[in-house]
Amino acid sequence: MSRRYRRSRREPGLIEIAATSDWKVAAGMSAVGVLASVVVIPALFGGSRVLGALVPMLSPLAALIAAVFGVIALVRFVTQQRQAPSPGTSRSSPVQRREPTTGVTPPPLTDLDKALLSGASVPPPNRPREERPTAWSREVIDRIEWKRFEDLCCEFYRVKGIRAETTRLGADGGVDIRLFQDDAAPQRCTAVVQCKAWNQAVGVKPVRELRGVMAHEKVEKAFFMAPNGFTDDAKAFAGENRITLLDGRLFLAMVERLPETQRQPLLAFATAGDWTTPTCPSCGMKMTARDSKRGRFWGCLSYPRCRGMLPMRATAG
Repeated sequence: MSRRYRRSRREPGLIEIAATSDWKVAAGMSAVGVLASVVVIPALFGGSRVLGALVPMLSPLAALIAAVFGVIALVRFVTQQRQAPSPGTSRSSPVQRREPTTGVTPPPLTDLDKALLSGASVPPPNRPREERPTAWSREVIDRIEWKRFEDLCCEFYRVKGIRAETTRLGADGGVDIRLFQDDAAPQRCTAVVQCKAWNQAVGVKPVRELRGVMAHEKVEKAFFMAPNGFTDDAKAFAGENRITLLDGRLFLAMVERLPETQRQPLLAFATAGDWTTPTCPSCGMKMTARDSKRGRFWGCLSYPRCRGMLPMRATAG
């Protein structure tokens, strides 16, 4: 279901987690290592004649691991202390609002101020604040994050007077939207839609999967929406199996044919709030930019509870 970003299959290791998290995480890992070295390993293996020989090897190893995480915790602690705000400033927000000294009423909080104060996800600091688009264009479609693009496609069908329902977040079974156009049987799905807003052309495999959904749900029509188009193999397969392919150019033409009274509200829907920062494919929260040894990536705000990750647009394959 991911947009022009594909989900990274690589899970971060314990060292990387400790090196990018709060110092208390590494300290906790160090404490676990000490406990394993002093208590757990001798208790588990010390009473066995066969396994007892492992204690002199495993205990020092656990102690070494504890020392490594202890050093990481110390480094993270020093780094975070250096980055901490100076006395007199708020630790909960990077926004500093100077109190008036002349009796002039301070300006009201902006949306960005409110987002920062509430701890919500905001664009990276180096991203300039931009005006909302006032007209549809290919650039607008290309910038919409993957989940908003799916919601936009669903809303487009609703604007056209077609009942449309999106699937739940997570594994979608090869379909993102179901259409219901049979007045005689309103609960019967008549067409399925798949959305892949990637930064490259969609190959034949996802199109084949959509054909399998058509057979499973016994529908005769399907639509595949992908702003950056399809490979020749995908086009050939779709033409033989009653699957309509819609790239960014065709989708833009369909939107621009709508009346102004429908086109502008649809644009407002597509660009409301944070419409470019990707949504976590695992839990649905907005993601945040993070650093690793392999470069920057999008990580879930609720990490480590949720480990959803996506590559940055520039490196998405």
